[in-house]
Amino acid sequence: MEFVPDIDEAKKCIQSYHLFSDYSSVYVVTNEDLRLSMKYMPKNCNRALVTAASGDHPLFCSLYGAKHVDTFDISYNAKCLTDIKVAALKHLNREEYLDLLEQLHNCYNVMKISYMDKILQELTPVEIMYLDSMNRFKLFDKSEWKGKNNSRLPTEQEYQIFQKIIQKPYNFIMSNITTLSTCLVGKYDFIHCSNIFDYILIRDFQTTILSNLLEHVNVGGRILIQHLATNPWQKTRFNESDLVFHEILRKVRFRQCDGEVSILECIR
Repeated sequence: MEFVPDIDEAKKCIQSYHLFSDYSSVYVVTNEDLRLSMKYMPKNCNRALVTAASGDHPLFCSLYGAKHVDTFDISYNAKCLTDIKVAALKHLNREEYLDLLEQLHNCYNVMKISYMDKILQELTPVEIMYLDSMNRFKLFDKSEWKGKNNSRLPTEQEYQIFQKIIQKPYNFIMSNITTLSTCLVGKYDFIHCSNIFDYILIRDFQTTILSNLLEHVNVGGRILIQHLATNPWQKTRFNESDLVFHEILRKVRFRQCDGEVSILECIR
């Protein structure tokens, strides 16, 4: 059953500028190097679970070979933006797509920006109702717009591949990372946690979340944690020393790669 947003609560959340909430603003373009992290997805990945975030994580996960991709996020705006991007692939060329993103970042009324007449054809009635009701608020402005030369944007070749392989919206699970494991059905070959762990300050909390998620990872599957180089809370970075006395170490092979990525590979 599709989640139905509470419009009054959404307006309160947006106006109070909560960093993370059910309706917090989201990045219109990822601030992570997804080409770096997605290369660590296992080969022949059948099922993957990634943050919805700016919508770029599932797109790049599909690009790198995952056959079925589920998304999760604490914010309903992440679902809307992901579905808008998937819809755009059907109707817009890359230059139009970049125009759309710039407008989404700057606008207060999503319904009135260019190309939305085409995009709305692909969105659900609930999403349309939500976007129309939130017509005085910026929903996708969490970071600054860095222009169309932003290296995090898809290249022309990547965009054309998106258009060929992504034909329908991604399944969305609305949940924060702490309760995510209770919402999952079955097991995954790859779970991309984005940089969420950079914002979890308690080590035991981190390992408990990972232990619960590992119950939903196939043997040989991986949980990936990406770190932001600009994160002011560097001391929260997850590393192997945090696992030494934890039972989770008996279930995984841990490694850090490229300075930005931590990988837990399920071994049993």
